[in-house]
Amino acid sequence: MIKSHFVRLLFPLGFLFLANCSENVATAPDLDLIDVKPYTIEVLVPFADFVQEVNIVGGYGSSSDLGSGVVAKDFNGFSAKTIVRFNPYPESVELGGSTSGLKFIGGRVVLAFDSVQGPTGEAIGLQLSATQQAWDSKTVTWEVAVDTVDDKTSWVQPGAGSSVLVGSGDLDSHLAGDSVKSFASISIDVDSATVAAWGGEGSYSQGMVVASTDPATRLNLWDAQLVLKAIPLINADTIVEIPIPVSALSFMVDPMPTNPGGWLRVGGLPAWRSIITMKLPEQVKGSVEICGDSGCLFDVSKSQLNLAELILTTRETEAGFKPTTPLAIQIRSVLSPSSLPKSPLGDPIGLQQGVLVQPKFFDNEEGEQIFFSLTDLLGFSDGDSPRTFTSNTFALLSSDEGSSLDFASFQGSDNSGFPVLRLILTVPKQGISP
Repeated sequence: MIKSHFVRLLFPLGFLFLANCSENVATAPDLDLIDVKPYTIEVLVPFADFVQEVNIVGGYGSSSDLGSGVVAKDFNGFSAKTIVRFNPYPESVELGGSTSGLKFIGGRVVLAFDSVQGPTGEAIGLQLSATQQAWDSKTVTWEVAVDTVDDKTSWVQPGAGSSVLVGSGDLDSHLAGDSVKSFASISIDVDSATVAAWGGEGSYSQGMVVASTDPATRLNLWDAQLVLKAIPLINADTIVEIPIPVSALSFMVDPMPTNPGGWLRVGGLPAWRSIITMKLPEQVKGSVEICGDSGCLFDVSKSQLNLAELILTTRETEAGFKPTTPLAIQIRSVLSPSSLPKSPLGDPIGLQQGVLVQPKFFDNEEGEQIFFSLTDLLGFSDGDSPRTFTSNTFALLSSDEGSSLDFASFQGSDNSGFPVLRLILTVPKQGISP
């Protein structure tokens, strides 16, 4: 697990914007829809006045969970390779009503891609290499081949660079272009020695690495298959083809995303979550419209909460991890903060499916404000006795965690786009003096 911390106390107390009020209880997120009348107000609580702690936690899941791969070479500084292991080979085949043993004489690897980014109208060179080290699909990274309880072994050369070249070819890049979604495939021949090396049942080290030879390209590998060429021992004049599916697939990226410092990250693979511990202030400063010229403080606990929203501001995501499709982001309660990063989570707060954010807001249109409902988490009503607010810990996470390498980025405590808590309150009477 990877952690990053940043805490509060970066802005002075007292930044509260108070709008005029409405005859109706405010439930719409857009104040332009609210008729103005005293006692219904908007309060914008700054980061330092409600956030107690923020943890950015990574490492949920593995690249192998995705079921597809990524291949890239210097795509805006981002590179990736996909590593594959195939199922054991069959020992025999049914032919003409008889069972025959097999002699494998070679084969071909078929790769299917569902997304290509890079120069338009140019062929993209691909290489297949045979691994020479043991590797673990659940823990493999650009630097490390195995990272388990019993073994931690680095690659002799980063990115499985010691692997032996066994085949190459050019992918027709007529699909190339920014985020174009379609399908393209390529078949690359491999010899009998390679086929034999990949055929050991239960072999921990056998495997294939798929890499690009052309810079400024990125491809999503949707499927891989080894098609064996074999001669049945009972009929040496016949050649049969036998498809062998993948048993393990993962990918390695370079560089890994940096540990967030002073900002928030959500999603990716392995996935990141932003954990926020917050506490409402007990009193806030009233406006002239509410308190008159003398000013006042009023107890938040004696107000009716109509709406609570966390406002986050998007920032540009690092190259190679920028979303190409909309990301849905949920807020869930952390049920056991002391158990983090493995704490169970509660049901989604607000929209069950999460808030859908367009990819452009993590690229050239960064700086967009995104609203997440916290009303159900912070709900309270007016009463005769002041209420003491407790801390609440919640997680921002991808609604479809583990389904994409892409992640969302939001400004944090070190930027003018810091998180803000927006409250729509109905004040039962004029401000209460402290």
